[in-house]
Amino acid sequence: MKAYFALSSLLCLFVLAAGSGRAETAPASPAAPQELAVVVVDSLGGAHGAITAFDRLDIAFTNVAKQRKWPIKIVAERFAANTPSHTTELRIFYKGIRADTPDEMVFRAWVTFADPSVKKDFGIIAFHYYPRPGEQQDDVLDKIFLGAANAIADNIEPILFPEGVASKP
Repeated sequence: MKAYFALSSLLCLFVLAAGSGRAETAPASPAAPQELAVVVVDSLGGAHGAITAFDRLDIAFTNVAKQRKWPIKIVAERFAANTPSHTTELRIFYKGIRADTPDEMVFRAWVTFADPSVKKDFGIIAFHYYPRPGEQQDDVLDKIFLGAANAIADNIEPILFPEGVASKP
């Protein structure tokens, strides 16, 4: 009986020592990257090319986040029913691009932002672009959406990063 007790005690000590040794040597898991969900609400009607407004906004926001060195992951999705709610969400109600004058293209979108601590309605955000004569339509659209993404980012950056963005090495 004493031998059985001694063996089981020794086995328990060995298991505890092995378990605690593993816990000390295991590397700390990195924190999950913070995500910003960019939800684009766009009308289904109208002519859409191979690259839609949603695609251009997704590309533009990803580029803006890289340029500004935001420590955040951009996740873009189209507005749809039965989608899970996001912790941090930027919702863009895309109103379209119109030529107010023959020389001016204007992007308009109603923008809202929500996270656990704040909900903000930015109203209609407009970005004006004056294309050069002969400039390719795809280049014009890329510049308009990038400019609009920068205009929207100017509004949400102080909310996302109140202490400023620390640039990565």
